Amino acid sequence: MNRPYGKDAIQAAELVIKTYHAGEAPSGKVVKVVYFHGNDLQPLPHWEERLNRTLKAVSKFYQEQFNKYGIQSNGVPFEKSGDKYLITLVEGDLPSKSYTTESGMNIRNEISEKAAGKIDFSKDHVLIITGLCYKRQDSAYVLHSPYWGTGWSQQGLCFAVDCELLDPDRLTDTLHRMINSDVAGAPKDFSVAEFNSWFIGGIAHEMGHMFGLPHDFGHPSELAADDISLMGQFGSRHFRDYLWCGKQSATISAAGILQLISHPVFTQSAKALNDMQELTHTPLHYENNDKGVLIKSPLTTQHRPYACYTLLRTADIIEYFNKSTIHPIGAGNELSMQFGKLPGGLYEITIYLLFPNGSTRSTTTYFTVGSDGVAYSPQKLAFTDVDITAFYDRLQKEEKTTETELKLRILKTIVHPAPPADPLTATSNRLFLSDAKWENAQVGWREPARNYYTKEHERTFFLESQGKLYEKGLFAHAPSVYAFNLGKKWHTFSALAACRDDLVKEQGPVRFTIWGDGKLLYTSPVLTTGQQTPVKIDIREVNSLELKVENTASHNGNCWSVWLNPVIER
Repeated sequence: MNRPYGKDAIQAAELVIKTYHAGEAPSGKVVKVVYFHGNDLQPLPHWEERLNRTLKAVSKFYQEQFNKYGIQSNGVPFEKSGDKYLITLVEGDLPSKSYTTESGMNIRNEISEKAAGKIDFSKDHVLIITGLCYKRQDSAYVLHSPYWGTGWSQQGLCFAVDCELLDPDRLTDTLHRMINSDVAGAPKDFSVAEFNSWFIGGIAHEMGHMFGLPHDFGHPSELAADDISLMGQFGSRHFRDYLWCGKQSATISAAGILQLISHPVFTQSAKALNDMQELTHTPLHYENNDKGVLIKSPLTTQHRPYACYTLLRTADIIEYFNKSTIHPIGAGNELSMQFGKLPGGLYEITIYLLFPNGSTRSTTTYFTVGSDGVAYSPQKLAFTDVDITAFYDRLQKEEKTTETELKLRILKTIVHPAPPADPLTATSNRLFLSDAKWENAQVGWREPARNYYTKEHERTFFLESQGKLYEKGLFAHAPSVYAFNLGKKWHTFSALAACRDDLVKEQGPVRFTIWGDGKLLYTSPVLTTGQQTPVKIDIREVNSLELKVENTASHNGNCWSVWLNPVIER
């Protein structure tokens, strides 16, 4: 049997990590689980027994993935009470159907209030499984739950959804069928076995994000015909497919395992948990040899990382197709990243540095490869704006997932924009300010934008925060201001003040403020990459409303702030 790609690097890394944590008392770190349901319905039938089996199956999957590389593991340490997993039951404030795929932060806030003392989102890793599923008269199961994950070494959060048919014991049930739908997507006819592969795999995938894993299609040598990367395109849909004779089964890539082995949940050590390494960005040096493209870079961190891997893809494809490669760190603290011969085109590369305390640092840049196979540095690139119409046309040809349907809906409003609604004359009781007429709009980078960031790159075009895609929002790179004439005709303003996910965490600290007729009405805490906070204020006496974002550092580099779902109501 061939030795799995990356096994030597992973085992060498484990020795470094074990040495680093030697003598530390066990932290007792666990993944906490919440079952959330609406106030008009009870949890779905047999939820506790089914979810105990589901959590056991997910834990065993992670254990097997570690074991494949010679790493001893007991799997995911979910919180337990005796021999059973401890699942905190929380009833929401609203009826079940009042919650949607966009209710993640509302649900989180309700749980934070109702499970105070049990769940602390500022330091816990929390899996929320919702009972937001019902059976229509046509027997289709409709899922209306948030479904995403985000996190790192210190904290994490992910959402998944329950269904009365969700049960790993039914992964072999190919006789019975069910129809699954969500509010936006087309119904899908499943065998019960395939449904469980999709949705138990979805839990494993979103937990990967909760632990800090990016989308990763794996290394080319890992792409066997019967394997697919859990964190890559459609990988979450193939949990233990071999049990029902599916064509591919999900695995965690070598790069993913390399990162997970230092995570505090798995090391069970809290040593230097809050220490985040500084990373100075340095130019990459490009060489070409008989093997292909070689990229070199000096390491500029205070402490030496235990490992490095990269994600590489051409810039015209989505991040789910990132190819991961593990690279050695030289004795002189220099990275030498060897890639094979690359076809001509524009490439995006993200370099991940991994540290023994579980922290990670990443940096993303671009390079181009000419038709002669020679790589050139980013300084020689000239970026052009995204062709929105071509982007829309290409997405129409992709598989119609819930995500692509939402992106198409957003792009359609940009390709064929409607006239902005005037808040003074609008007759509805609810108006998104990203669809409204503004009196003034200025941003600190590029131009003001409705419902997208900028046209610089497709990868960062859509509004995302904490792993979730939003349809409505005002791009507000600091320093920025949006002003609206309301004429005292509206009662409340609400939004999520947020920062984009995909940059280095220390960059871009900002503060959001709201002004009414020149008076300060609201000030947010300082937010940085991947953070958000809900806002809701009274605006009954406001004529002129201003939404402002200010950078709090000495510069405004990477202050990718945004007002998500900015809405006025009466």
